[in-house]
Amino acid sequence: MSRRLFVLLFLTLALPVSIFMAWSMPPFFNVDETNHVMRAETVLQGQFFGKKAGTDQSGGKIDSALLGLLDRYWPMLTDPQKHVTVEHMAAAREIHWGAERHFVHIPNTAIYPPNLYLPTMIGLGLGKVFDLPVQDSILLARFFNIGFSTALIAAALWLTAWGRGAMLAIALWPMSVAQYAACSQDGLLIAMAALFVALLSRAMADGRRSTGAEFLGMALLVALMSMSRPTNLLFLLPLWWVMPARIGRWPGWVGPAVAALLTIGWALHAALFVQVMQHHDGISPDMKAQLSYLAAHPLAFPEAFFNTLERWWWPFTVAMLGWVGWAHTNIVLPAPAYDFYLNSFGLLLLLILVDPQNRPAPRQKLTVGLTLLGSVLAIFFLQYLTFTAPAADMVGGVQGRYFIPLAFLLCLLPPALSRYLPVRHSVLAAALVVLAVGITTAVALPYATMLQVYKGAAALP
Repeated sequence: MSRRLFVLLFLTLALPVSIFMAWSMPPFFNVDETNHVMRAETVLQGQFFGKKAGTDQSGGKIDSALLGLLDRYWPMLTDPQKHVTVEHMAAAREIHWGAERHFVHIPNTAIYPPNLYLPTMIGLGLGKVFDLPVQDSILLARFFNIGFSTALIAAALWLTAWGRGAMLAIALWPMSVAQYAACSQDGLLIAMAALFVALLSRAMADGRRSTGAEFLGMALLVALMSMSRPTNLLFLLPLWWVMPARIGRWPGWVGPAVAALLTIGWALHAALFVQVMQHHDGISPDMKAQLSYLAAHPLAFPEAFFNTLERWWWPFTVAMLGWVGWAHTNIVLPAPAYDFYLNSFGLLLLLILVDPQNRPAPRQKLTVGLTLLGSVLAIFFLQYLTFTAPAADMVGGVQGRYFIPLAFLLCLLPPALSRYLPVRHSVLAAALVVLAVGITTAVALPYATMLQVYKGAAALP
């Protein structure tokens, strides 16, 4: 019964809000959506790999109608005092596909593989086939992203052995819901991490090795997640405890090995042939100079890491829970909402203590904990190398959405105390807390979006 209940809660609470966000957010207003859409478009143009152009440009060729659409919204993206109106939306709808092809510099997305852009590519491709306006094609792409992401989350909630309440809370955080409705990789990264944790929990709960299908599924998920974000390769660590001896004719370790090789191969290709340093806010990152500095000052990164946590704590709180938008249009929720999300998630983690299916060996939980810690450090270190000025005392460019996939690992960590602390009706308690989380998101996220994006508009498009 609890499986059906939590899947139903998710679909009931997440789908309407995601659809509303897809419809209400103008094109490119989601975080980094501009460059994600353009990366998907380069693949549709037959450019599987991004390319360098000179020493400081990286990207590919796109239909320049996307640039025309961006021009229409650029004043609102760069000036927080300007808001989208019905007239803006109507004028933007006049832009159709079929313009000249132009090279675009998209350094933060040119390095990504096409895998997780599939929903966006389907939407853009169908928009071209049916001669939809560019703006409506992006809307269609967002709907496909919602479909793929929510289907994977629903599967994870159905399959997971324990911790459904905490898993569902993460899936209903405002940033999660907003990313399902955005043309980017992050919605699928969140959903794939949930499904990975669900599959891993099944073998851990039963004290057994994974089946061949479960293990191959987890290895595939890690490959897809880590090719787009290499720090996710650490998700392979807990697979050691559930790895089957053989999968058909092959040893069990072949699956993780292939995932690692795919990730390393793509990362090397991107670093050598695609990546250029992203100059931003007067900062000029230089990986070679940063590595040289670290060789001479080995404690520089730990110092920068702790400085960032001390002075700039938002990646783990505000930005992970709900800091939605791009450039000067960041959508911030009412302050009390963040405390509510943190407290409710903590309560749901406590309820995992008494879940009778929560019974893995301590060594398995320890490995999951090391995976979580190592992944956090890897995210900061990668940003330190590629987005931070050499010798800086803080790490730059760390985004809260990077940590949402890692949050699902927390569902596996609470100790197994059901035999010592039996609590009746824990499923009902978790469902009620999750219901409150979903209702809060359903109210706060649309309200904040309308206030920031459309304030002063007479009507919505």
